[in-house]
Amino acid sequence: MKIPHSFIRNRFVSQLRLMKNPNSFNLRIASAITLMSGAAALAFVATSNNILTTGNGSPGTATHRLMKPQAQYGLASRNEASDKERAEDPTAAATQHYSNRAYPATDVPFRLTVNAKNAWARIKSQGNSNAAGTWTLAGPSTANFPAILTFSGAAYTTSGRVTALAIDPACSNRRCTVWVGAAGGGVWRTDNALSGSGANWTFVSGIFATNAIGTLTYDSSTGTLYAGTGEPNASGDSEAGFGIYKSTDRGNSWVQLAANTSVPLMPTTCGDAPAYNGPAFNGRAISSIVIDPTNPNVMYVGSTRAVRGVASVTGGGVSLAPGLPPFGFWKSTDGGANFSLINAEGICLNAGLAGDAGRIQSSFGSIRGVHDVELDPYAATMVYAAPFPAIDATRGGVWRSTDAGATWTQIKNALNPALNTDRASFSVTPIAGGLTRMYVGDGNSSISTANQARVYRTDDAAHATNASFTDLTAVQQASSAPNQTINYCGDPAVGGAQCWYDNTVYSPPGKPNVVYIGGSYSYTTAGGRNNGRAFLRSSDAGLTFTDVTRDAVTNPAPNGMHPDSHAIVEIPGTDSAIFGSDGGVVRTSGTFTDISSQCAGRGLTGANLLTCQQLLSAVPSFIYSLNKGLSTLQFQSLSVAADNPKHLQGGTQDNGTFETYGSAVTWPQIIYGDGGQSGFNATNSSLRFNTFTGQANDANFQNGDPSKWVIISAPIISSPESAFFYPPIIADPHPTNAGSIYQGSQSVWRTQDWGGNQATLEANCPEFTTPANQPGCGDFVQIGPPGSTDLTGPAYGGDRLGACAAQVGCVAAIERAPSDTSTLWVATGTGRLFISKNANAAAGSVTYTRLDTLPSATNDPGRFISGIYVDPANPNHAWVSYGSYSTLTPGFAGHVFEVTFNPATPDATWTSLDGSGSTAFPDFPANDVVRDSNGDLYVSNDWGVLKRANGSSDWVVAGTGLPMVEVAGLTIVPSARKLYAATHGRSAWLLTLP
Repeated sequence: MKIPHSFIRNRFVSQLRLMKNPNSFNLRIASAITLMSGAAALAFVATSNNILTTGNGSPGTATHRLMKPQAQYGLASRNEASDKERAEDPTAAATQHYSNRAYPATDVPFRLTVNAKNAWARIKSQGNSNAAGTWTLAGPSTANFPAILTFSGAAYTTSGRVTALAIDPACSNRRCTVWVGAAGGGVWRTDNALSGSGANWTFVSGIFATNAIGTLTYDSSTGTLYAGTGEPNASGDSEAGFGIYKSTDRGNSWVQLAANTSVPLMPTTCGDAPAYNGPAFNGRAISSIVIDPTNPNVMYVGSTRAVRGVASVTGGGVSLAPGLPPFGFWKSTDGGANFSLINAEGICLNAGLAGDAGRIQSSFGSIRGVHDVELDPYAATMVYAAPFPAIDATRGGVWRSTDAGATWTQIKNALNPALNTDRASFSVTPIAGGLTRMYVGDGNSSISTANQARVYRTDDAAHATNASFTDLTAVQQASSAPNQTINYCGDPAVGGAQCWYDNTVYSPPGKPNVVYIGGSYSYTTAGGRNNGRAFLRSSDAGLTFTDVTRDAVTNPAPNGMHPDSHAIVEIPGTDSAIFGSDGGVVRTSGTFTDISSQCAGRGLTGANLLTCQQLLSAVPSFIYSLNKGLSTLQFQSLSVAADNPKHLQGGTQDNGTFETYGSAVTWPQIIYGDGGQSGFNATNSSLRFNTFTGQANDANFQNGDPSKWVIISAPIISSPESAFFYPPIIADPHPTNAGSIYQGSQSVWRTQDWGGNQATLEANCPEFTTPANQPGCGDFVQIGPPGSTDLTGPAYGGDRLGACAAQVGCVAAIERAPSDTSTLWVATGTGRLFISKNANAAAGSVTYTRLDTLPSATNDPGRFISGIYVDPANPNHAWVSYGSYSTLTPGFAGHVFEVTFNPATPDATWTSLDGSGSTAFPDFPANDVVRDSNGDLYVSNDWGVLKRANGSSDWVVAGTGLPMVEVAGLTIVPSARKLYAATHGRSAWLLTLP
């Protein structure tokens, strides 16, 4: 997440005055303008009318629309968060659409997802005699933030979102084994986690059906590692999984647990929830795996809902689909061969969905599932579970079973069960007297006074009731040093809270007085009364906390942690801990330093000064980044400079935009935030643009200098239009039009001079200090007939109308070819396809022809258009890829089409290139399409890349060596014989073409 510009501006001015003290890190200019990205996976937000909107906000807002990953299943109260922070309402019919993956249907039956997975396995097993060689990592394996773009002012090496950590208790200086689970990048192992020079990582989950990881558990008594697939963090790219894998050789080899279940029909208030027979976790996310220490065949598993499918412009949809298993709390007594759903209730999320997908069973009646499970350290039959609140806006919190899951009692109430984003994370630890201590951190999506996240403790969890928990946050608030943990996963300045996404609580084994909590970064108070509070640590049983987000280094600046916290483990026998976040993994040194004396130089008085002194009284002496070698960035797309095919840019989830001039190892970050699309000027690669989320984009006239970005999107942001989460945007490839950039919201927006005059923009619109809607910051205009620029609306017909505010039907793709100066192809998420033959004319004179309604357009499938590749030799000829499934548009099958426009008639033809038989393009979404100059086609999908050789109708896996991973975008440079793949979890890959 970006910081509000008004806040940055004020700190920038004050800190400029104090630059003369280089040893006080909070006084450095770097701290004023160094802004590491915060949370932001793909977001979907809801209005009070139960209609999804993007986070564009309304005119007058003073921040870039760079959002946190939103809980996709609901914000029940609609007046407690800003427009950019609202999450989906799971009871609203509009939210149940799978958007791009289902349109024009309302949902995707899960059998289609299973069929797609099996189809990929089948086509991969057929071999690839027409393959194009071997994929190699294009990078980065070392992704570096420069000091100017971090919060602390010190350079940082990052990786993609880490969701899970596990450590071998036998960790020693000789061998310390740690496993990392990445959101889309699989499982990695290092045996030298204590190395100060960086861990050596090995990717070990190559056989998995998905590399979206939710949890890791290492059972040291049997030497078994368990990996639960599917990410339970509720963002728009928290991908669904395919069950549980286990390894008995430290991750070298794996087997998938059968995890079968049979759940009988159960009544709900809107009819019967159908019976389910099949794998318990397919299409869900695994949040917890707990093994009974007295019987390794007894397992407890927590599961939640999740989404499926990303594209370069947006994310997946809500996982309410016919054929999905129930979700919640599961138990196996035979080592994972079979599971039973425990404490199930029939719930009715939406009775109107096809196949009654909204009538389902869930443990505790939860609307989203169970996100935390633990066993009592003294009694293996005593189980604790934390479900999200129930469909009736009650319950949630923490529950206890004393009989291995047969019966349950709620022991800790939810902070606000009316908010189905409420999440109570917890940790249990034994204390003297045979008692069990439990720490609980609870919060949700609201920052109202009544909902601010808090930390609690009981010293007798086995007998606890809600009344017996001590509100540790209240104790701190009543002390002379308040604001230690209050609202630890929210920040009023950025409009909301996100405990549903990044709320973790951990007490290390054998240290009952030590507890860590992790939330989101405190942008407004970092460098003031705290150091950001991404992670906090207590050594006195939660009575007081210290901020471990930055270390004690002062020359030149402290090392810091990335915002958005997901996982913690401590090195056995030490005070050194490893932390997982949206920015990968870091390790603290295990020693602490009192730097509270720095508080006196921060301009603080009274309680704020005392809070700062408490929080800084024991910070890590040193923080090590362990991210070198973890190639797990989640790219949306890649752009290539016209003058150097090795010069790449790409935007990533919550880690900004990176570039390389050919290194497959080290890429520097050139701008922070959530990175979406990017581009180079066709004749001068020192001119760049990048995008964040929503409609925010910047330009750079000085070769990507991180300090020289300027805002150019104010006209778009100030408009009432909506857009996809990462809107499509391209630089004009024709040298004559080299200054033109085209962006798609509901209209196509155009600038013809790279956003405006360089001197004016650099003087008045610098990225670090300017409101996003500042008048004069950009000169984009809508192109098209006056009153008819909205390509998603009724001006172009009454069919395939866009609900752009609901993330359906926005402009989804824009492409041009360098063969002329005027032809522009545009597509929408509902399958409208347009061509303009005068795209460089005066804005009001630009016209569009809608191709999918012309006489010969009888077989276009009318689904989400995910990619367009225009023939370099013929601007009226293009290849178009479609998302979703042919099964959902009976009679209009196909995923890859050759489209030819005849302007004389006018008319257009669609020729399906899917093929037939066992070598046909499988019935799964195509994410992007490109064409080689020799006629070969390449299409990306949720598992990799397929190729159709010129002269053949067969689709084969394109090359060897590419990890199984979602590929959101493809970029081809035929003249250099290079094909680049932007993967969502395994960084960028290169295929050298024949």
